[in-house]
Amino acid sequence: MSSKFRDCTIIRTEYISAQLCRIQFKANLENLYFEPAYAIGIRVNERDFRNYSPFNFNVEEGCFEVIFHLHDKASAACRFIGRLSENDSLKILIPRGRRFFAPDAKIHFSVGDETSLGTSISIKEAAEKADSLFLCLHELDQPEYLESLGLFGYYVGKNNPLQLIETLKEFLREEKWAINHDEVVFYLTGNGQTMALVRKFLKANGVSARCIRSQAYWIEGKKGL
Repeated sequence: MSSKFRDCTIIRTEYISAQLCRIQFKANLENLYFEPAYAIGIRVNERDFRNYSPFNFNVEEGCFEVIFHLHDKASAACRFIGRLSENDSLKILIPRGRRFFAPDAKIHFSVGDETSLGTSISIKEAAEKADSLFLCLHELDQPEYLESLGLFGYYVGKNNPLQLIETLKEFLREEKWAINHDEVVFYLTGNGQTMALVRKFLKANGVSARCIRSQAYWIEGKKGL
């Protein structure tokens, strides 16, 4: 199992907001394979791991970043992340997951919330390398930090599914031809219940099931997802 872990050192921490912490890690990343939406594992106490989506994953320079959503100060994961500081060392479970990114898509549309920010950045990086278009839609209490993360796109307030659907309707109208020709891939992450709602809406409005990728990061009342 030792081959599944890497030693990391924290080289920079930044609080984007009271609930969002951006941490840059340094590690030996040789021989590691990474794709957008892959997850690393961090042990947050003696029994539990939590999964997080890295971005700016640079094998040559040996560094990557993670945005942590500190949603509940009483949770084991939030307490652990809140104690981390520069020069601290820890072990991570190496990136793993299923293929999520569709390299042949003409338009990549990431939909999620605060827990999806790292994934959206990672998809954006891959889309730019493929010379294709990237868009995003996030549910956020504080949208002002999206610009600092380079995530220019749509946003709606938290717990507002009607506004979320209306924003998607607008996009579907504007990109009807691309939708009909399966040139848009939607990446749904974050809240599992919201994902189910969005997936149902997209399929009912002509989006092919093969153009919808989904991965739940949390569900209300379910611990450790």
